[in-house]
Amino acid sequence: MSSRLILIPLFLFVFLLSPLAHSAGRDYSGWSSSQGWPLSRHTPKVKGCLRYCETINKYAKHYQVPPELVIAVISQESHFKARAQSAKGAKGLMQLMDMNSEGIDPFDVDSNIGRGTALLARLLNQYDDVQLALAAYNAGEGNVRKYGGIPPFKETQHYVSRVVAHYEQLK
Repeated sequence: MSSRLILIPLFLFVFLLSPLAHSAGRDYSGWSSSQGWPLSRHTPKVKGCLRYCETINKYAKHYQVPPELVIAVISQESHFKARAQSAKGAKGLMQLMDMNSEGIDPFDVDSNIGRGTALLARLLNQYDDVQLALAAYNAGEGNVRKYGGIPPFKETQHYVSRVVAHYEQLK
């Protein structure tokens, strides 16, 4: 009987309380299954990605836009709120205006990120400059053309500086 009393606390310590019994602190990031099974159902997060990381990664890769830039735009535009709507009528995560969201539901996460990232990619290719592309995204291409650069609107100037700062922080 006394040997059982000794074994119970020993069992509790070794198997339940021992640090070796827990996986906390272990890093499995480089591991893979010999059967090809994923170790996690979650896509690895890009630094600063609060939600919708898989969708952001998918469209960033497809349109060859840095995912950190997409995250910085979403953070500034909607703070990752899929149902966000501005007083000027911009909708969804990437705050698409109606002219840029024709044929899609701008509140649908996949559609909004897909269309917004496509627009961002087009502007980056057109201007070959992150700041000008962001100014066009915010104030419109016509205003960037009219002023020959970032328009003198305080909102746009603040927008560009905030998004660029966040983007640089995430890189």
